[in-house]
Amino acid sequence: MTKRKVSGSFLNRVVGFTAGTFGFTALALACALHPPVQNGAAAVADGVQVALLRQSCSQTVEADWPGNDLVEATVEVQIHNGAAMPVSLRRDGFRLGAADGSAVRPSTWGANEPMSLEPGQTQTLQLRFMSRGGLSCSAPMTLESPAAVTKGDRPVNLAGVTFTPARPLSGYGASAS
Repeated sequence: MTKRKVSGSFLNRVVGFTAGTFGFTALALACALHPPVQNGAAAVADGVQVALLRQSCSQTVEADWPGNDLVEATVEVQIHNGAAMPVSLRRDGFRLGAADGSAVRPSTWGANEPMSLEPGQTQTLQLRFMSRGGLSCSAPMTLESPAAVTKGDRPVNLAGVTFTPARPLSGYGASAS
């Protein structure tokens, strides 16, 4: 009977591959976009409609910096041009408003590049926001678009779309008595 020795490098590759695969799957599920807990109505003005479809929000509690949690939010937005003329989209014209009145600009790569939307066309896009303080994944947020959509040379005055990404964590923010 011959015994075969399994090399350490082979075993390390198998274990590394398995851990990497399951780790990536867990990360992908944690970062998946899903409907918010509460979602406001789509904003409509001048034939243009902006709706929030899905989102993801993560909040890192900073014990050394109370009130300065790192919040990372991604929202999937659908814009429909029901107007008779093309509209321009600027992803950097969106803001994510917090319950305290502050607003954060998107940190999406290439957000400053304009896009065109022809009459009758619908575009779905994702916007990423990051903030220290202000935003909270369990508090209402408002997707504002003060300079995101323009028709000709004037902005389309769309109302904000208010949503709450997640339910509050049990015991989060409660004092220890």
